[in-house]
Amino acid sequence: MKYLQRYLLLFTAALLLLLQPVFAQPGPDTDKLNRYFTALEENNRFMGAVTVMNGNEVVFKEAYGVISDDSIPATPESIYRIGSITKSYTAAMILQLIEQGEPALDTTLDTYFPDIPNADQITIEQMLRHKSGLVNFTNLSDYMEYFTNERSREEMLEHFESIGTSFEPGDDTEYSNTAYVLLGYIIEEVTGKSYADALRDMITNPLELTSTYFASGIDTDNNEADSFTFQQGDWQPATRTNMFIPHGAGAIVSTAEEVARFYHSLFNGVLLSDESLEQMKTFEGPFGLGVIRFPFNEKTLIGHNGGIDGYQSNAAHYSEEDLTIAVLGNGLNYAFNDILIGLLSISFGNDYDIPTFEERTSISLAEEELSKYTGTYQSSQFPLAIDLFVDDGTLMAQATGQGAFPLTIYDERTMAFEQAGIEINFEESEGNRYTEFVFSQAGQSFRFSLEN
Repeated sequence: MKYLQRYLLLFTAALLLLLQPVFAQPGPDTDKLNRYFTALEENNRFMGAVTVMNGNEVVFKEAYGVISDDSIPATPESIYRIGSITKSYTAAMILQLIEQGEPALDTTLDTYFPDIPNADQITIEQMLRHKSGLVNFTNLSDYMEYFTNERSREEMLEHFESIGTSFEPGDDTEYSNTAYVLLGYIIEEVTGKSYADALRDMITNPLELTSTYFASGIDTDNNEADSFTFQQGDWQPATRTNMFIPHGAGAIVSTAEEVARFYHSLFNGVLLSDESLEQMKTFEGPFGLGVIRFPFNEKTLIGHNGGIDGYQSNAAHYSEEDLTIAVLGNGLNYAFNDILIGLLSISFGNDYDIPTFEERTSISLAEEELSKYTGTYQSSQFPLAIDLFVDDGTLMAQATGQGAFPLTIYDERTMAFEQAGIEINFEESEGNRYTEFVFSQAGQSFRFSLEN
């Protein structure tokens, strides 16, 4: 089955929900962590690897599920695509180059790529902070036509020149993979090396990270994990992005332990000067320089999240207790936000009950039955339209400007995308088609009606 890999959560601004903190013990209960992730694995909710560090010590390191469609088991040394966590590595390399003299935060993009729209006004800092105005190429509909194919740097630059900008530099904030691909190219321009070689020389060799590198294909015999989506009661292989396309925005692979070690080293001043590190951790709106804040109870962690193909990942550091977590998933059938709440609750010693999982049996509907749900739905409560359509026998949903995701059908009125905690409940029908549904995610619900 063809699976469209790119989607965004529709309205959850922060990954981690606030909980009431009730502290039971000073550190991670590693037995409880293992029971929690084992429960997720046994109920087909999660596959992947998890690491927790206290200071420089790894206190928890386990892996769950498989890395291949022929059931090769995951190990703590399995290597996963980390998606946009790559942006923290790209930002760290840019800041290292700034410390060496080129570029500067106020260097404009035309120094390297003058044909990009507004290149003479867009600064390196604006690109790092997602304030460049460069249109995010992965949000465009044509992305789905080429993301698994090889494209040269010249072809990508021509594409970026053609898609333009959405606002004047510095006037707004909009997440842009385009900006970080260009930052990756700038690293290559300044160093005279490939991104892969610069990553090795500037980060992985100094930190002795032997399983962190720029990805190419996926070799499961070399413990590189393929990714999966849970469809019709089973795990199905997801797509494989050609990694030269996301480049400095999302092309790195690593183990959970090595991602945790990277962030621990980064935030303990191993890679950057104190001045550069403070610049990285200075936030304007939701973004620092290649990092994001994650609120959890009264705490705030700093790191990044990632999603590509069927992979979902998160890694973050809490400086006050020198605690670092990394979770790299290659198969999710559960809201990632909820997985992170469990991980952090147990890691910080909060009271947390391991969930019991309601068994829901999915059903299949013939394409003629699926057509009863298709169409474009609007809501007076929500700014984006949602289009429902059938692709290769699967009912898909796609919000305006975002990627499509598959719906698991539990009965004729109830559907879900468990990976993002999305549920759709159809309520009204006319003739041979449905006309209204309630869309629920992250505790919020919105009513949508079929366009006339």
